Amino acid sequence: MSVTVPARTDRGEPLFREDFLDTLAYLHVLATKIVQGRMKALRRSRKRGVSAEFADHRAYSPGDDFRFIDWSVFLRTEQLFLRLFEDEEDLVVHILLDCSGSMDAGAPYKFHYARRLAATLAYLALISHDTVQLHCVGAGLGQGAGTSLQVRGRNGARRVLSFLEGLSATGPTDFARSGQQFCTRGFRRGLVILLTDAYDANGMRPCLDALRFGKHEAFLVQIVSPEEAEPGVSGDIRLVDQETGAHRDITVNERTRRRYREAFEGYCRDLQRFCLSKGLGYGRFRTDMPFQDAIVKLLQEGPLLR
Repeated sequence: MSVTVPARTDRGEPLFREDFLDTLAYLHVLATKIVQGRMKALRRSRKRGVSAEFADHRAYSPGDDFRFIDWSVFLRTEQLFLRLFEDEEDLVVHILLDCSGSMDAGAPYKFHYARRLAATLAYLALISHDTVQLHCVGAGLGQGAGTSLQVRGRNGARRVLSFLEGLSATGPTDFARSGQQFCTRGFRRGLVILLTDAYDANGMRPCLDALRFGKHEAFLVQIVSPEEAEPGVSGDIRLVDQETGAHRDITVNERTRRRYREAFEGYCRDLQRFCLSKGLGYGRFRTDMPFQDAIVKLLQEGPLLR
């Protein structure tokens, strides 16, 4: 007996409906209420400057501005030190979107879901006057027209939607290579959000480590479809790798499904534990959860605003 996997019911639907910008505006209102009082902390950079909040001292050098000499330290040590302050500047939000073949699956469709999350996160950043950079991730990091985009200001929202509509999910995944390329291309430090199904077991941790060592604040959003989390198939089936085309014929019964669920859940939990142990953010969402609810959950839990 052979079994056919259910059709991707929403794959042929429009990615963004006519009222999508209205939805984004509504989510911005919710986000403003949720994060009120925390946005300033989000935009505090690690660069040293001359704003109001003290950060550190350094020894005085000829030519330094004497106004920033800490005279209280001089009275104790008879040495000149400058007071350094944290400089507040616009945050750069990098969105790394998995555009590999494994995202071209799911009911509801994973690649639609990921792009709607990307659009919403980009909009919330743009409305806060932050810079947004979107990058496609596949066998490597996208670069150039069609695979990357940089925008700033709320007027850039339509450019983001147009860019996302033009993308497709195909080919292999290499997150280790993509993470290394990202960190060696001189992108400004900021918040890096990875939107992926994370089906690159050998590449996810090296990618996250590269971002961490590059002093970026990284957050992994893992997107899975219901049938990936809880497959309902049974009988003799052929499993086909979405990225390589490799296949395996197996017989599925309740014992097989139970072992699969345990392995799947174990993989996701290991990834979550790794992120949390390294001070990185993590969230997992099934595509049958409305993307608006996913956004609200991310904001309520605060991992994107730490």
